[in-house]
Amino acid sequence: MALAMVAVLALVGCAVSGSAESAAPAPFRARPGPPDPIALVGMWRLTGIGAEAGTTVGLTPGGLTIYQSCGELLGSWNADSQGLFTGDVIASTDDCDPRTRILWLSDAAGYRLGGRDAELVDPDGRAVARLVASGEPLRPDRESFEVTDEFRRLFDPPAALPPHLTPADRRELPGRWVPVRGGSKALEQPNLEIGADGRWLGSDGCNGSGGGWVAGPAGTLLATSGVSTLVGCDNVPVGDWLSSARRAGFDGAMLVLLDRNAKELGRLHRDDGGPSIPAPPAGN
Repeated sequence: MALAMVAVLALVGCAVSGSAESAAPAPFRARPGPPDPIALVGMWRLTGIGAEAGTTVGLTPGGLTIYQSCGELLGSWNADSQGLFTGDVIASTDDCDPRTRILWLSDAAGYRLGGRDAELVDPDGRAVARLVASGEPLRPDRESFEVTDEFRRLFDPPAALPPHLTPADRRELPGRWVPVRGGSKALEQPNLEIGADGRWLGSDGCNGSGGGWVAGPAGTLLATSGVSTLVGCDNVPVGDWLSSARRAGFDGAMLVLLDRNAKELGRLHRDDGGPSIPAPPAGN
């Protein structure tokens, strides 16, 4: 009888051990070829990495939704075919706090695609979140996952930086920037505060805004933008410049932001007299 019980316990132990091992995520295997940001659209479950493991995340052409027990965190995201990624939370539903810091989203600066999964990575290529395709039903009442031709065009590679500009490096961008012209009659000085942590805040002189940002090779720049007030004044839309920019370069000491067609959006200079956000240490 004792031997039988030992045998049963051994079998149960093996079954539990095997179940635990099978539950562990398989090693991530990246797809060959350039990443496709369109493949990020869908419902995902966070697994394997991060304190929020098991969270469901929806990435749609219209935004980002993080489903939590308190309700939903709502935001925006942006990515490109070089593997850059940035996202930001801007609102919430029910009892969720929109100021909640989602560490994996704050740290994400790029992505890699696998078979039915994806990884978000930090600026040094370290995985900060593992996303596995979820069987959760879509939410057609609030979200549309339809990928239109217009949405696809948003991810077309941007035109090259004009040769007279020096590509902006991500270590050169953090700090406080003000437009070269305009805004003298605004309620406050228009400005952009670009943080080394991948977040930015700004004001057009009357309305505040903010979001996430990430920079890549050859002056590539991506940013997201959240909600903003609509106070009218002699404003300079510096937040719109940043969120519409796809390239950033320097003309001497001036920062020049350009759209996907290399059309100049605006010029800014560093405001040495204002508060400055320190750049990350060299090598990060």
